[in-house]
Amino acid sequence: MTFSARYRALVYLSLALTFLVVVWGGVVRVTGSGLGCPDWPLCHGEFLPSLDPATRIEWTHRFLAITSGSAVAAMVVWTVARYRARGPVLGLAIAAAVLYPLQAVLGGITVVLELSPEWVTLHLANAELLLATLTALAVVVQWPAAGPERFGGWTWLALAAAIGTFVLMLTGAYVRGANATSACLGWPLCGGAMGIPMFGAPAVAMAHRYAAAAVGVIVIVACVEAWRHRREVPGLGPLAIATAATFLAQVAVGAANPLTGFSPWALGAHPAAASALWCSVVALTVLAWRPAAGQRALARDLIALTKPAIMSLLLVTALGGMFLAARGVPPFGVLAATLIGGAAASGGASSLNHYFDRDLDERMRRTRHRPLPAHRVSARLAVIWGLGLNVLAFVVLVVFTNLLAATLALAGTVFYILVYTIWLKRTTVQNIVIGGAAGAIPPLVGWAAITGSLDLAAWLLFAIIFFWTPAHFWALALLIRDDYERAGVPMMPVVRGDQATAWNILAYAASLLPLTVLLFIIGGLGYLYLAAAILLGALFIVFAFRLLRSGASRRRTVARGVYLYSMLYLALLFVAIMVDSTLRL
Repeated sequence: MTFSARYRALVYLSLALTFLVVVWGGVVRVTGSGLGCPDWPLCHGEFLPSLDPATRIEWTHRFLAITSGSAVAAMVVWTVARYRARGPVLGLAIAAAVLYPLQAVLGGITVVLELSPEWVTLHLANAELLLATLTALAVVVQWPAAGPERFGGWTWLALAAAIGTFVLMLTGAYVRGANATSACLGWPLCGGAMGIPMFGAPAVAMAHRYAAAAVGVIVIVACVEAWRHRREVPGLGPLAIATAATFLAQVAVGAANPLTGFSPWALGAHPAAASALWCSVVALTVLAWRPAAGQRALARDLIALTKPAIMSLLLVTALGGMFLAARGVPPFGVLAATLIGGAAASGGASSLNHYFDRDLDERMRRTRHRPLPAHRVSARLAVIWGLGLNVLAFVVLVVFTNLLAATLALAGTVFYILVYTIWLKRTTVQNIVIGGAAGAIPPLVGWAAITGSLDLAAWLLFAIIFFWTPAHFWALALLIRDDYERAGVPMMPVVRGDQATAWNILAYAASLLPLTVLLFIIGGLGYLYLAAAILLGALFIVFAFRLLRSGASRRRTVARGVYLYSMLYLALLFVAIMVDSTLRL
């Protein structure tokens, strides 16, 4: 399938506008205008305030972000409507749809916390990930067909160059946050001295230069290897040249900073050139890895075992628990540890689920192409991968948060595997009702990571997900009823029929509205959350009622809408918790 010229143009526009937002963000940092608008989402309490220089710079950044977001949203809608059958394209579009609102939330937190260096760096990191996602999408739509499948160690160089460039950008942000930008007045050494600074700001500045030198070697070697293989993949040769040229330009701009006395143009051009290099390296990596099927396969399958889509939704709920427990923005270190530990626990549980469900997956059309039933990954590797991720999760959470959070994460895995996967799923129509408790644990983990305990508001978060799960999962079961019947799994549509399932979906969807309103009363949330909870809950009931009223010929189409909306409902509800908590702070 080829892509229409207008769709490609929209993808390129989204990338260009997002790049402009990131570049202007560098101008905001260089000019010290980050608090030109000291509140969020408005600016001095207005949409269009009086424009002194600092306010004008920061307000322009926000306006560009809104413009970019509109283009990204249009691109995502177009992708889902027209190209959802193209797995990589749909995946990249969904990733952009998640990263963009997250970027807005991180921007608000950064302002509320008055430019905390950690949050400034995280804000930049997410922006660059969004930029990378759109760059990868642009590459895929420009060159829909990959080259011939080949194995070659050089493709790992491209991936190493991309990872190194990303880390290098983060170290550059840290240099800025540590006020070490002008600590070294010479180049390439610090002040012309032959000695190596070991302490203070000069050491921080020189560490960034050492990292740049190491990454630069990898980037140049990767470009040379890409040039040698240019005839194997369309577009690889020009990208190799562009990447090498951009890196050399970045080195020149970096040198110009101390040599010009850190003039404004050099300070502003440095992060812009870094973002351009990042886009170029990402594009090179995507082109290098697309035909390298053998090298991509194992990494792709290991990621597939972790069920990334489910993991992302669970992490959003854990974040909601953290924000509500902290009554605002949680400490950065605890937040990072909880996300890493939570992702590892979720991924490990999913991998073990793949192992125990492999016999069912072989009999279901929807799942027979998964890594285990397709025999692309051995059962032994899946178990080792799952257990290893759970060990990592427990260690990270117990070291960087507390024992309760670590124990809850491990308990979620144990319940999901032993109670739901091995026992309930194969024996009772209430399997997902009881087993859904495993998916309701992440907000408890987030709450416990902050407070070291659990209270009524935490258990209300648990209850919301517990009652959401049957409505969500039974909508999916209606779509793949034949699969479950063939595999012998006693899901609600198989045992009780479609009409009874629709009634149950409506009942559980309706139960969410009073639960979410009760969280407003008990949890100390504001009216923004209340409005979101009522609107989202009412729409869920409407979707469920439409399913109940639909005829047999339209039931699966309507069930698909319920299923998709249910995921959007949970994500937006917990985003509302985070935004409300941040604004109240």
